[in-house]
Amino acid sequence: MFRVGLIGNRAHQMSYGPVLQRRPDCRIVAAAEHRPDKARPLEERFGVPCAADYDAVLENPDVDLVSIATDFYLKRPLIQKAIACGKHILVDKPLCRTVREAREILQAAQGARVKIVLSYPLRFEPALARLSQALRSGEYGRVVSYAHHSVRQFPDGDLMAYVSYPAPARLNGGGELMNLGSHAVDYLYSLFGPPRRVHARMERHFWEEYRAFGTEDMATLLCDYEGFSALLVTGRNKVPKEGPMVNAVDVTSEGRWVRVELQRGSYTVNGQPVDLPPAPVSSSAACVQHLIDCIVNDAAPQTGLQNGLAVTEIVTAAYQSAQTGGFIDLPLKDENHPLIAPDEQVIDGLLD
Repeated sequence: MFRVGLIGNRAHQMSYGPVLQRRPDCRIVAAAEHRPDKARPLEERFGVPCAADYDAVLENPDVDLVSIATDFYLKRPLIQKAIACGKHILVDKPLCRTVREAREILQAAQGARVKIVLSYPLRFEPALARLSQALRSGEYGRVVSYAHHSVRQFPDGDLMAYVSYPAPARLNGGGELMNLGSHAVDYLYSLFGPPRRVHARMERHFWEEYRAFGTEDMATLLCDYEGFSALLVTGRNKVPKEGPMVNAVDVTSEGRWVRVELQRGSYTVNGQPVDLPPAPVSSSAACVQHLIDCIVNDAAPQTGLQNGLAVTEIVTAAYQSAQTGGFIDLPLKDENHPLIAPDEQVIDGLLD
């Protein structure tokens, strides 16, 4: 039985908390959230007292595993403390705000006997898992082009009811590329590794809330690989009434055009549908299952800390490119995030 502590109530704690609660091998025993308006829903939903001090959960000897879902500026110290306290960790994406923070987390984890999984559910969607297998095995031959559109659509006025975004870049590292776009970047990296260089545009088309903080509601990335380029378009569209999420991947290869539309659950090759086995569990539940499997089998996570560092480097290159207007080579020559002051690339002691 894994005794679980919930850390924070932002983003997807209400996605992963219920998954953990339903598992017969897990029991939620503690929670912490420093904002009272966020703490009350945790207490009401999971029936445990919610402390204001995160250390009350991290230092609790009755906790084996923590689910961390906080704003991004809090993640580095919380993950480091969880590692020091010997807790296994599920981290709601992304890993952190900056490359320096990611490297400090990796250093803290060296030699630790805990498992750390970043929750990137796209990897466990049946259609994208099938596409991954096909591309890695060479089933479709040489890739010529790749495009992923990942765009959420909200009516005016409903944005802040759903997310803790937007926020100043010093807190969360930017706008929707850091948040929603992290999924698309992670999936791209899982397929092809790091690109040779990145070109990006950041836009504030739709939401005054993003303009107020100078962060993006839409981002477009061109990632240059040997022999082909990959296009990522991600963000939040404003629509008259709530519409379906745009989440589609297109791959052109030798003799094939493959299209995956997650909202429809469809997978086609040259326009012909491909049958997919039904998913045994939801993609969120699959993230949790992956962590449990890694713990039980002492296995290396698919979406572990090295993966988190790589995604952070690609995203940082994108913000650098948006500022300079040119391509940014990887590995980075300058690892500083351009929207964050040099003395705040690693940040401590700041609670909103």
